Amino acid sequence: MDSRFYRAFEDRHRGSRALIAGRLEVYLPFLAPLKARYPQAAVLDLGCGRGEWLEMLVREGYDAIGVDLDEGMLEACRELGLPVRTDDALNALRQLPDASLVAVSGFHIAEHIPFSVLEEVVGEAMRVLQPGGLLILETPNAENVVVGTNNFFVDPTHDRPIPHLLLSFLTEFKGFARSKVLRLQEAPDLHEPERKLGVMDVLAGTSPDYAVVAQKQAAADVLAEFDEPFEQEYGVALDELASRYDQALEGRLNTLENQMATEVHDLLGALKAEQAERVQLLEASFAQERERLQGQLVSELERLQTQLDNERVRAQCELEKAYEQVDQLRTELNTSLGNAHNWYLRATVLEQQLTELRSSTVWRATTPMRQVGHLVKNPRNATTAAKQGLRRIAPHARLWLARRPAIERRVRSLVQRSPWLTGALRDLLKVEAPAMPVEANDPQHGLIDHAPLTPRGRKIESALRAAVTKGQK
Repeated sequence: MDSRFYRAFEDRHRGSRALIAGRLEVYLPFLAPLKARYPQAAVLDLGCGRGEWLEMLVREGYDAIGVDLDEGMLEACRELGLPVRTDDALNALRQLPDASLVAVSGFHIAEHIPFSVLEEVVGEAMRVLQPGGLLILETPNAENVVVGTNNFFVDPTHDRPIPHLLLSFLTEFKGFARSKVLRLQEAPDLHEPERKLGVMDVLAGTSPDYAVVAQKQAAADVLAEFDEPFEQEYGVALDELASRYDQALEGRLNTLENQMATEVHDLLGALKAEQAERVQLLEASFAQERERLQGQLVSELERLQTQLDNERVRAQCELEKAYEQVDQLRTELNTSLGNAHNWYLRATVLEQQLTELRSSTVWRATTPMRQVGHLVKNPRNATTAAKQGLRRIAPHARLWLARRPAIERRVRSLVQRSPWLTGALRDLLKVEAPAMPVEANDPQHGLIDHAPLTPRGRKIESALRAAVTKGQK
């Protein structure tokens, strides 16, 4: 790789020297007790790069030296007059005697070397450190989702991400007394509790870098001098952001649920009020309609009751009139029947007398003489008299024949044989004959046998029968 390439890459993607120097100040509180305890404090910076940390160590009075394999980076350090040399990290540690350094640092070198080499580097650092000495290893934080899945692989010299649990365990495994994980370079506002978190805050907000600060075993009073920086919390973890996001989301959801519950409650209240108002309006409308219908019904019932009363009164009057007519007709009928009976008795007597007279020998013997005498007296009216006589006796003859069916059939048979006789009888019967007596069971006549009624009597009898029948119904 071109030596100038990686320096240009670092200048663009690592950040300015001032920015990096400001970030590195977080480690000074860890080194301060060492400087007081070991005046000739020697520090080795592995993979010194552009020399930001090395420059800070020199300024703070540490006997520091940096090693790197990239000549472009070393050239930038030499330009600043920093003590550096070309060497790899493991070889530089192997050349040092035991307990010769107060601190070994390596910023963003762990991800560039194989893990087996990193394991040896941690072991050699443990050897060369004085009691209470510190190993500082900083690397990209794979806990940050964006860093672990994207930004880490922008650097072509990176091998693979190293989780902080692995690196801290490695230091403890190699014999360090304690180690502290420092999450670094997160956005400052993420520490504000009221800061509202979004999805990208969870994915990219976790501290993009972390460091493991491991301390070599020493006396308890020596280790106690470092308690303050070791007990502090640094950076923002992914689970913390996720928990805060869940809490914020749950809070927003609760707020939305409360708002929705309030709105639903208000809406239900409004709907209930509107429904109650509609129900009241409907009930009032129904009540008015019911009153109107009841009024119409009462008016119609009163009208029908009045009409029924009028009809009852009228029917009662008509019935009373009918009863009066019946009584009058009954009286007339009784009178007519009485008169008819009297006439019938007289007619019966006269008929008996006439029958006895006509049955007498004298009457039969004098019949021809009476007829001749009558014709002699009225020769001009002989024909008319004969016709009138025939007309007078015709009804009696019909009555006599009607009472004798066998003789009537024979007479009809004889008359039908002579067309002249048939025509003469028809001419004779054109004139209305007087009423003839009929059988007692004839429904057109009175109740008295052989007592025919006059036409007026028949009308009276029919009216009486109709009145009686109507009164019975």
